[in-house]
This record gives sequence, C-alpha cells and structure tokens, in this order.
Amino acid sequence: MINSHTSFGKLKTIIVGRELKLNRRIMDLTFKYFYKETLGQEIYESPCDDYKINSDLIFDRNFDLDNLANLLTSLGIKVYRPDELKRIIKFETPTFKSEVSSASNVRDITWVYKNKIIETPTYIRNRYFENIALYNVFEECYDNGNGGQWIKAPNTKLTESTIDLDDWRKKRDFSNINKRYDMAIDGAQFLRIGKDVIVNVTTYNHYLGFQWIKSFFPDANFHMISVADNHIDGTINCLKPGVFLCDPKYKNIRDLLPEKFKTWKFLYPEDLTKNIDVKNMTDIDIRLASSRGMDINVLSIDENTVVVNERAYGVIKCLEDNNFNVIPIKLRHGEIFAGGIHCSTLDIEREDEFISYI
Repeated sequence: MINSHTSFGKLKTIIVGRELKLNRRIMDLTFKYFYKETLGQEIYESPCDDYKINSDLIFDRNFDLDNLANLLTSLGIKVYRPDELKRIIKFETPTFKSEVSSASNVRDITWVYKNKIIETPTYIRNRYFENIALYNVFEECYDNGNGGQWIKAPNTKLTESTIDLDDWRKKRDFSNINKRYDMAIDGAQFLRIGKDVIVNVTTYNHYLGFQWIKSFFPDANFHMISVADNHIDGTINCLKPGVFLCDPKYKNIRDLLPEKFKTWKFLYPEDLTKNIDVKNMTDIDIRLASSRGMDINVLSIDENTVVVNERAYGVIKCLEDNNFNVIPIKLRHGEIFAGGIHCSTLDIEREDEFISYI
C-alpha cells in the first residue's frame, strides 16, 4: 500500500538501498555540479571523468545497509530491497552516454507522498535508469488494488546548456525562466508535514521540477525555501509535529521557514562527531557529503523513536535530552557514498494523515 504524508508517522513499509559493489564511479559534468560545494573547486575543474572507491569501504557500506534492513525488519516493518547491479551497464541517450548506477540512496530520485510514487527528474546522468532496480517493488506496491499511482518524470537532456550552473546562492527570477532549462529535482528536496510540504529550490531546474511535481497535489500547501545546494534532509528534518532537527550550520533556518512553523522547537545538536579518517577512501580522496549533514540524516520510526548513526554522538545526546527514544546503528562512510540513514531509505507506507499539523 502506498501511503505516506509525513516523515514521522508510524513506519509500516520501507525500501533500504544497496551500494554498487563495483569500484568504478562516474564523475561527469552533472555529477561534479551536483556535488560541487562538497567536492571543492579543484575537483570540479579537474579533467577526471571517473574515480574508484576502495573495495573494503564498499563492503562496509553494504554490510551496514544489510544490518539496517535487518533492524527495521526486527521492528515489525516490511522491508524491500532493490535488485542488485552486478555488472557495468553502459547506455546512451540522444544527448549523452553514461553507465547505470545502483539504487543506493533510494530517497534521492523518488518521492512518495499521499498515495503516489513519483520518479523525480534527476540531475545526474548515471542515475537516469537507476530506478529500474526498484521497479519490482513499485509494481507490487502499485498493483495492490488500493488506488495508488506511479508517475515517472519526462525524459530530460542533461546537457551543459540545459542545467543551471550558477552558484545556488545567486538570486534567480523564477517568473522568467529560459525555456532551454531541464526540470531536475530530487525527492530528497521535499520535507513532508501532512498537508504542508517544505521544498528546497535553488536553481531554475529545481523550480521547473518542483512545479511539475506540485501539479499532482492541488490540495497540498507547498512552501518554497532556498537553504542548501542540494538536499534538504541534510539540513532540516521534522521529527514530529512541533519539533525540527537542524544542522547547527544553519542557525537562521527558522527565518527561512513559513510563519506557521517559526514557533516550533528547533533542535541544534552539538558537534560531537568523531574525526573521520579520509585516508584510502578513493583514489582521489573524494567526499560527496558533510559529516554534519549525515549526522542529522535520521529516520523516524514514529513520533518518539528515531534511528541515528551511532557515531553521531551530538545528535544522540540532543534527542535523548529531548525525550526521544534513540536507536543507534552503524552506517559507515556516508560522506563518501553521499547518504545517511534517511537518504538510504524510502518509506512507502506510514500510519499518518493528510492533515495540517499546525
């Protein structure tokens, strides 16, 4: 059954990703732009078009994802997994060539809201066909006779001219967008709070993708903000009605939210993360995400219970101090694989409602 309106209703059904077991990773223009702020200017401007990840780190990541799936199953939650990608699959569209990526961070290019599964228009070329690994899951959830819908975004060009490459902080005129731009936005840009949805929009591509997705939900209240270069769930998460968990880097996030949310409680955990060993990560020591973003990338089981990376000591302390039940779990190398617990999962069914929680 497809039914999810929040990030905190009692979790019933979820997908847990699988990391690609092959070492090779694509690093084309679209990849570099998407992770530009974390990669840094030097790598962004480098001529490299691929890189390799240490096999031991890949093993660790898949081991931890399997354990996460087992944990959620032990909590009585139905867990699905993507099909495993066992070989390099090259593909070509009329505008670019690439290789299929595995469905690791399953929340990124799919958005589940109300009774709909929406495959969102991706920014990154090698993710173009990534969701094929999830089609068996989508078909089972869609074909259960409960009136759910499965919607796929239109194909996009993903060329240099169709992507808004300006710095995300630059002010944009969304009332006057050049028709050359593709729509491109990830599911992880949307924060669901019942009838209210907060969406991070920082580029022309984001805005076009946001407007396309918004068109399917005329009875929902969408609130557009500009808070980060890509995903909102490394910046702010809603733990339950009245409480947000935020990256302390964004102390002003209250000011960016709609008035109705400004009276809510904002939790800013102290930075107690252990230093991360960046040696032997990849052949060019590349990181795709920040440790702080990974720390608050948590998964709520219900309004009182939260799964947190066991190394996110500041988050654990903050949540326990605020009377949450914390379940620590090991999920290593989130900075390398660009995904924390929230990114690596996609909830399909929660016991929640399409109501205003204000």
